[in-house]
Amino acid sequence: MKLDMVGLVVSDMEAACLFYERLGLKVAGEMDENYTELENDGVRISLNSKKMVAGIYGFEPNKIGHQIELAFLLESPQAVDTLCEKMRDFGYSLFKEPWDAFWGQRYAIIHDCEGNLISLFAALT
Repeated sequence: MKLDMVGLVVSDMEAACLFYERLGLKVAGEMDENYTELENDGVRISLNSKKMVAGIYGFEPNKIGHQIELAFLLESPQAVDTLCEKMRDFGYSLFKEPWDAFWGQRYAIIHDCEGNLISLFAALT
């Protein structure tokens, strides 16, 4: 068995696509109001509208807390700082400013447009 895709439930597909494009991912193909995949090397990432997910589940999912986090590896510690500054300039809020973590990475956590926590990190050495 292998993890193939992570799906995020979104309330505003356009805002979600814009956030992830600004983060550095591209929409794979055309954006659809109910289901859009993002280009990513490795595990696929999909954005799924609440309406579509409700049609599958039989109820609209609700957010109860921060249960899952995506973590993106960047090429350098400076890239972490630069991307955080860029996203802040776009108006997104950082949950935790970049810091040198004790486990040997430059690490930062940002909120996506749905309030999910997105980690950005790079090796310090």
